[in-house]
Amino acid sequence: MRNIIHFARNKRIKSHRSILIFSFTQRLFMSISMNVIGPVIPLITSDLDIGLEYMGRIISFGTLALLISVIGAGFLLEIFGFKRVIFAGAVLILSGCLGLVFSYSNIIFIIAYTVLQLGIGVITVATMSLVGNHYFKNKSKSILISNIGLTIGAVIAPLLVSLSVYINMGWQFLFFYLAVPQIFLIILLLFLRVPRGRKDISARSLKNLLNANRIIATHPYIALCCFITFLYVSTMQTFYTWFTSYFSAMDVSLDTSSLILAIYTTATVVGMLVKNYMVKYMKEKELLLASISLSFVFLLSAFLIPNITAKIIFIFLFGVNVAGNFSLTFSMGLNIGSRFTNIVSSLLHASSYLGVVLFQYLSGYLSENFSKNSVLYIDLTLLLLLIIVIAIMNKRELRYLSRNINVT
Repeated sequence: MRNIIHFARNKRIKSHRSILIFSFTQRLFMSISMNVIGPVIPLITSDLDIGLEYMGRIISFGTLALLISVIGAGFLLEIFGFKRVIFAGAVLILSGCLGLVFSYSNIIFIIAYTVLQLGIGVITVATMSLVGNHYFKNKSKSILISNIGLTIGAVIAPLLVSLSVYINMGWQFLFFYLAVPQIFLIILLLFLRVPRGRKDISARSLKNLLNANRIIATHPYIALCCFITFLYVSTMQTFYTWFTSYFSAMDVSLDTSSLILAIYTTATVVGMLVKNYMVKYMKEKELLLASISLSFVFLLSAFLIPNITAKIIFIFLFGVNVAGNFSLTFSMGLNIGSRFTNIVSSLLHASSYLGVVLFQYLSGYLSENFSKNSVLYIDLTLLLLLIIVIAIMNKRELRYLSRNINVT
């Protein structure tokens, strides 16, 4: 009997480890595909003969598609299970990458970018929920580990851009090389043991699911978590996307600004590792408040000091502190109960991308018509609002949801 129990435990541990490795790898390549767009904005706008405001509209439209997919992903996971939903998301990412290879006109670029964003939205929610479901007892640590893959992808993306500029390779070909790993991940997924979806779902079940979404979305604790991700992810995405455009206003070349961006994203990896250690000794909401407060101080310093070397140092320190805060917020949201993982994941991601839709367009509009410093004004304002909201959350205690919520 002991041998049987030991064998079953080892088999379960191996299965869980393979799920974490797959989630890490998928989020890594998804991140590269998502983050390579920002640094090549100057090349795209020049190649397609469009302005920054028009590019901001395209990014906002793509993010709107991403928003729709993350809202739908939570429902799809409840109906079809992880494997089918992740497979669909991976196919969409593959299709989007291949479409961008042939993006020599505005229309093709918009369609391909939108398809890519749809896939990214599905994979984002599905892989995060997958980890949250399987590692609930150590959710903060496991979610941070999975998201380190996301952060490393953000480091690799600008390095690839810098390399492509150096060897004079067209930005379209970057996406050909990003399509290849997706093919291998799709094949790997076929052999991965993950939970299956329901064999059928009735109209009553759908009604219960919609009712559960409504109750959870209106819970004050979850509402605060959603507002935090709304502000936080908007800050992260606008800062990254318009980074090279900001430095171009100071006559810094694209290959150099891409390397500086890689330094920043490397700092975010360091920050993820630091938080993975600190979460054992601090409450999540206390760590979140300290991180955002320091992020505001360092970003303000980087903005005010004109010396490039000093800017890089403060941007690095900003990256260390600003990283990993979505993972902490997501882990806090899961405190309402493990059976709400899919719904919470969908709500938090939807809130975050709703902010990105708004602030990506606003950043592009202000950068085009006023100043390329506009993105820093926006990000500093968002960080200040975050400090206020998180301070409020630190004063509140979690009120657990009713055990009578039915999601079956």
